[in-house]
Amino acid sequence: MKGDRRLSVPAFPLALALGALGLFALLTVSAVAGGPRGWDRLLFRHLYSGEWDWAGGTTPGQSNPVLNAAEPTIYRLASARLLVLFAAVLVVTLILLGRRRAAAFFTAALAVTALVPVLKQLVDSPSPFPRPDHPSFPSGHATGSMAIAAGIVALVWSSRWRWLAIVVGAMFVAAVGMAAVADSGHWPSDVLAGWCLALAWVAALTLMAGRWRERAPTRQGQISAPRSRATRPAEIDGAAINQ
Repeated sequence: MKGDRRLSVPAFPLALALGALGLFALLTVSAVAGGPRGWDRLLFRHLYSGEWDWAGGTTPGQSNPVLNAAEPTIYRLASARLLVLFAAVLVVTLILLGRRRAAAFFTAALAVTALVPVLKQLVDSPSPFPRPDHPSFPSGHATGSMAIAAGIVALVWSSRWRWLAIVVGAMFVAAVGMAAVADSGHWPSDVLAGWCLALAWVAALTLMAGRWRERAPTRQGQISAPRSRATRPAEIDGAAINQ
């Protein structure tokens, strides 16, 4: 039974990493091959103009008042400086609380944003209103916001704050994604690709961190081999918790 439980632990992050990476690959191929599809253009038009009528009978000029009223706040959430400031404050807070490994994990989660400029140049997909030397795939704001949200969820996954982090993180990520499209700088597929890239990255980090935790007691047990068997298990468990 213990063996089965251990095998099931990485199932969710593994499935999430593979699924997100697969969808990111499909979006990348689509961006390289033909650019935005019909669904992409339709969703962009609705988010950019604020006009919503799922029956297809929208009257020009009749925009969504809720979306229009929320746009100023959404634009502030989409600020790259705000995202960087929030991430830096969280890392410093974790270090001050003595959770250095958590701070290292969160920093590694944010490192995925370094891939965005490289991917933008490789894919070279134009934005809805193209500008010279300004490719849009994937969205850096979407990647950064999802990396922050997913990193926090991973850190609190085993605590009672899990669902609160998931709900607040999902709202935060959705708001930033909407702002990126409504500002006319990205197609919805650019945002979706950024989300997938960050999810795949953080899920892979979670898998690696889990594997490291499984090996840590073994390494420590080998170091403390000369000690008595009666005291070794308790010492190993205490060291694992304190790390």
